[in-house]
Amino acid sequence: MTLLNIENLSKECGNLRLLNNLNLTLNHGKCIGIKCSNDTSNLLFNLILGKTNFSKGNIYIENIQISKCTNIKNIIAVTFSNDGMYGRLKIYDYMKFFKKIYNSQSSIKEILIKLGLFDISNKKIKSLTYSQKKRLSIARALLSNCKLILMQEATLNIDRESTLIIRECIPYICSLGISILATSVSLEDIILLGGETYILDEKGLNTVETDISNNEADEKSNSEEDLDSPYFKIDKIPAKVDEKIILLNPTEIISIESLNGTSYLNVGEEKFPCTLTLMELENRLKYFGFFRCHRSYLVNLQRVREVVTWTRNSYSLILDDKNKTSIPLSKGRINELKDILKF
Repeated sequence: MTLLNIENLSKECGNLRLLNNLNLTLNHGKCIGIKCSNDTSNLLFNLILGKTNFSKGNIYIENIQISKCTNIKNIIAVTFSNDGMYGRLKIYDYMKFFKKIYNSQSSIKEILIKLGLFDISNKKIKSLTYSQKKRLSIARALLSNCKLILMQEATLNIDRESTLIIRECIPYICSLGISILATSVSLEDIILLGGETYILDEKGLNTVETDISNNEADEKSNSEEDLDSPYFKIDKIPAKVDEKIILLNPTEIISIESLNGTSYLNVGEEKFPCTLTLMELENRLKYFGFFRCHRSYLVNLQRVREVVTWTRNSYSLILDDKNKTSIPLSKGRINELKDILKF
C-alpha cells in the first residue's frame, strides 16, 4: 500500500525553478534514499511536512492530499542533520519527555538497546558525541508512533560504530511497517542504507542501479571476447578540464565514479570528468588492477586499505588516500573480490 505519493511536484522561486515535475512513490515499510544537496533536502522535507507551498503538483499521504491532512505530525517524524536537543537532560529523561508528548506505548528500553544507547542512558545529552546524538534522534523518532521517518544525513560524518548501528536499524524500522525517506549529499551513504536509490538534481530524479544489470554483463562479456590478447596495453586515460584534454597514468587514479552518465576520475583530492563510459574504462583498466565494485564505481585495488562489512548485505571499501575515502561494494561482487584478493 502506498504511504507517500508525490505527483508532478514543482517549486519555483521567482524565475528560479527549485524542483521540476518530481514524481515519487513510497510504500509502507520501504526505504528510499535520495542523493541531493542540503538545500534540496530541506525544501523537499518542508514540502512534505506542509511547511512550504509548492507551485504545481500534489503530495498525498495515504491517498489524502497533504493540505487536507490534519494529523501530519502524528504520521511523520523527522531527523535533521543537526537536531536541536535539550542538553541538560539525560538520555532516558529525554526519551521519557517525548514518550509523554507522543502518548507512546513503545518501550524506551527496547529502543535505546536497538540504537546502542541504553548503557549510557544516564549521560547528559550535552556530553554526547555528534554520532551518539544522531542515534538519539532516530530513537526519538521511533517513539512517535509515526508511519514515515524523514532522515537527513543518517550516517554522514559519524563514527563507524554508529554507522553500523544505524544501517542495521534500517531493516528493523521497515519491519515495523514504518517507511523511510532518507537524503544525503553522499551517494555512498545513501546506497548503503539499502532500498531504492535516486539522485535528485537540476536534471530531475534519476534511479541509481545498485547491481550490474544483465545487459551490462552481456556487454562486458562481448567486450572480453573481442580481446584476443591476454594483455591490452593502455598508457593514458583521457580526462577533460575546461577545453583541454589531459592524459592520466592509470596508477594515478584512485577510483572512478559514474554520475548522471558521466565518469569522474578521482586523482588525489581532485576529480576529473572523463570522455569514456564506466564500462569502457573497466575494459581498459582491468589489467591495471581495477575492479568494478559497484554499478557506479570502479576502484584501483592497489589503493584499497580495508574491506568493511556493515551488515550481512552491506559492504564498503576504505581507500588509502588522505581522506580515507569510502566507496560501496555490491553484495553480488564480494565473492569475486575475495577470489581476487584471497581473503
